[in-house]
Amino acid sequence: MIYEYPNKDVSIRQGDIFYPLPQSIMRDLVNIKVITEDEQIVKKTWVKIENSKPIKAIVNVIPVWGIVVSQDCDAERALYITFFLIDTLLNVIKLSEPKPHKWHSFIIRYTKEKLDWHYLPVDKEIGFNNRMAVDFEEAFVVNRTYLIKNIAHLRKGRLNEVFLQHFRERISHYFRRYAYNEWYPLNKDEFITYREKNAQKGVIIEPYEWQKGKNDSLKKTS
Repeated sequence: MIYEYPNKDVSIRQGDIFYPLPQSIMRDLVNIKVITEDEQIVKKTWVKIENSKPIKAIVNVIPVWGIVVSQDCDAERALYITFFLIDTLLNVIKLSEPKPHKWHSFIIRYTKEKLDWHYLPVDKEIGFNNRMAVDFEEAFVVNRTYLIKNIAHLRKGRLNEVFLQHFRERISHYFRRYAYNEWYPLNKDEFITYREKNAQKGVIIEPYEWQKGKNDSLKKTS
């Protein structure tokens, strides 16, 4: 089984799957609906209220699926537990559905190419009627005490050990990402060949200093 179903007495851990969880949405910071002391609703920008005392505001809250990303030790004592959003696979990776016989190559390909998601297979017992995915770019927190008090209702299951290890590895890869240029280790001759191939595709590549000759500025290829 890909998913496991712990009883309510088992502690919350990384990889636990919950539904429904409240996700508050406040994407418009220009028109925040603030409730004044006399119970009036006025719209203000965040810049106007950021340094004021705590305020009451109206925000949209939607029920969502979530998977625990907090470390196990934090999930046992922290005030809040951090979740990544779970949504349908196609919503997360923003691609069109492949033909039925190409699903296996589709999943393997984009698992390698896109590091900001983690695949969750269909399982009606846990409540996944569609192919789902964890969205590493959508994180939110929920009060731990509330989760514990309502765990029998909210926790739908958890990843098994194999899936959990792969989930952790995917998270680590996602947060280890950094910007780099793949051509940086090439010498001058190797770089010229690389640049010419990319120029044919309309891509202009600039050399590093060690990829330039003494009298060769390696001007941009038009």
